[in-house]
Amino acid sequence: MNASSQSALAVANVGVTIGDKVILRDISLAVKPGEFVAIIGPNGAGKSTLLRGLRGLGAISAGTVQVFGQSIHTMGDKQLARTIAYMQQEVNIGFGFTALEIVLAGRYPYLKWWQNEENEDYEIAKKYMAFTGVEALADKSVRQVSGGERQRILLAKVLAQETPLIFLDEPTASLDLVYQEEIFRYCQLMCQEGKMVFIIAHDIKLAAKFCTRLILLTGGTILADGKPEDVITTENLEKAYGLHSAVFINKVTGNLDIHTYKAAGTTTRQPSVHVIGGGGSAGTIMRLLHEKAYTLSGGVFQQGDTDTDVALAFGIQAIVGQPFCVIDKIQGRENREKMLAADFTVLSNLYYGQQNLANLEAAFAAPKLIIIEDTAIEERDFTGGKATKLYRDLLTLPQVTVLNSMQFAAQIADGEFKQVCGQ
Repeated sequence: MNASSQSALAVANVGVTIGDKVILRDISLAVKPGEFVAIIGPNGAGKSTLLRGLRGLGAISAGTVQVFGQSIHTMGDKQLARTIAYMQQEVNIGFGFTALEIVLAGRYPYLKWWQNEENEDYEIAKKYMAFTGVEALADKSVRQVSGGERQRILLAKVLAQETPLIFLDEPTASLDLVYQEEIFRYCQLMCQEGKMVFIIAHDIKLAAKFCTRLILLTGGTILADGKPEDVITTENLEKAYGLHSAVFINKVTGNLDIHTYKAAGTTTRQPSVHVIGGGGSAGTIMRLLHEKAYTLSGGVFQQGDTDTDVALAFGIQAIVGQPFCVIDKIQGRENREKMLAADFTVLSNLYYGQQNLANLEAAFAAPKLIIIEDTAIEERDFTGGKATKLYRDLLTLPQVTVLNSMQFAAQIADGEFKQVCGQ
């Protein structure tokens, strides 16, 4: 990304080498006021080294860092402190300091060495203590507050510097989820007021939820930089963290979500499976098979169905019809074609109505069929008995095996599924 005159922070080809070890290389980015940026990446990626270097606290062996067009190397300590507030990961606080005294320390860039804090400084400190919800702790020793309260006191100190740029090195470390979200919400509000916040985040999902931009660092360089949905991908997570995952939008929260799993440890080709489902009946089946590296297809699902969402999350090719509509001939033919192309088919514990009866009819085309039966067909038949008759006829076929969900999951876990299907 090219720096512009409007950039609050412009970094070009920055590198850090300590001894013979290259810690960072070719780091280039530009950040504008109002952006909430998280640096994410595995341990040892160089996140803290980068943040310290951008603040001018660590030696940079190559490249340039500019703040509002001025090199940080030409800025004095007080000027830097009035421009960038930095909250490091570990902060040692001396015995006896009260919360108010800690926050007032954030006013040092504006005081001469011989000056004491004035009324204006006290008002500013109290304003940010109120903002972070710790005003009631003003006279309390920081040794007597909880971890979450301590982090909010330190954040108030950073804010009391009243800088346009704020750097936070894992401010939510060791905090429970409530306090973690509070810190991110405070940062979000500050960015809405025009400040730029750079935060090192350990929790990827939390960063994706609140930040406008993510920078994924791995091996000392930037792997991805952009909107959360563009950075958090299955490919990037595998490259950076070695994670096998599915990335999707959680329909309950509306946020980016990640499902991680252990990939099947085999180079042997796994069979292909077509899953007939709908109404949420096939989600667990697809997840179990996907985690064992089976090649999957699915259908006929409906738009808005959780089975459709699961297929999308795991990148499964699925036939999807309109909600509350009868499966049409084209979808029915495609369903049969996928069954014929698959090594075997799984028919989930579907509830049948006129709109999806074609799914049951199509199952007769499967050369090898696993039927998941958790509920008697009579309880799942809303077709006036048509589905029950078809289902009973299906059970008489030699290529059919019937399992309940627990048996199916056990077969997958034990690697016996292929034997059940005659593979």
